[in-house]
Amino acid sequence: MYGNRFRRRHAHTTGLHPAVIVGICLAVAVILTVIVGNLLRGLLDDETYQHLTEGKDTEAETEPPRVINVRNLNAYLFELGDRAEKAVGLTAVSVPINTPDGTVLYTSDVATRLGLAMNEKVNLQQTLGEISAFVPYVSGVFYPQAFLQPTPDTRYAVANTESALLREFLHTGGSEILLCGIPLTPDNTDAVLEYAKSVRFAVGNAPVGIAIPLKIASDTANWELLARLADTYDFIAIDLGAETVDETETDGTGYSPSADALLSRCAYFVSQFDARLLFSESQDSLISTAVLQARPDFQVIPHVPTADEQESNT
Repeated sequence: MYGNRFRRRHAHTTGLHPAVIVGICLAVAVILTVIVGNLLRGLLDDETYQHLTEGKDTEAETEPPRVINVRNLNAYLFELGDRAEKAVGLTAVSVPINTPDGTVLYTSDVATRLGLAMNEKVNLQQTLGEISAFVPYVSGVFYPQAFLQPTPDTRYAVANTESALLREFLHTGGSEILLCGIPLTPDNTDAVLEYAKSVRFAVGNAPVGIAIPLKIASDTANWELLARLADTYDFIAIDLGAETVDETETDGTGYSPSADALLSRCAYFVSQFDARLLFSESQDSLISTAVLQARPDFQVIPHVPTADEQESNT
């Protein structure tokens, strides 16, 4: 009995100690890790290897912000088909691309291809090419029709059509695009932001701006909307076309106190958002007062009749 117990006790003491076995396993694991790591480094490119070993850098994969240099300008209205001499001496012009109802104000290859309503008396390539030789900067004024569409799919289709038209305008000699007449409400904010993406994809590095009526910009309920538009578009422009000033008080120099007061109301938007000011071609006192004050950034766009003016003309 004692002999068997002694032999069983000796059986447990033969072989490797557990600590030794654990050490061997760890050593093998380290060796395998080194071998696999060397194989991966040799077979994969540096970026892929870094992603596998260190994980993806989410910050590096974030789309870089769009940085576009938007210049200050004093852009006066010039319609394609006008005599080029009218633009001599100007550093920038404001060229309407279409009317608020969507009629293109010239003929072109893209407009013809898309079957758009257009002015067949004016050719884009000839007229814009000519004016570009006189003026170094051309701002194209465009009234989108996509927001009149009844469904998101038709709005998407029209947005792509309009993007092609704007792309052609820039390739022919335009410098930037200013979008006017877009209905701005909290309900369609996402659609307005998506439209910006569609246009920017088509036009590349050309600046794309949006006109915001002063009444909408001044409403405190729209401050979040204003900030989102300023973050998405390359520039914003405060549209004063619907505002009125007393033309009778303008003095011999062109200065108007009521125009001065109206311009002062825009000081916040100019300082906070570096906003451009938009004047209607019919606002002579406002334009002359801005010139006398040496306003660095303003643009003259076509006069769009108000509902009251349209009724009085019918």
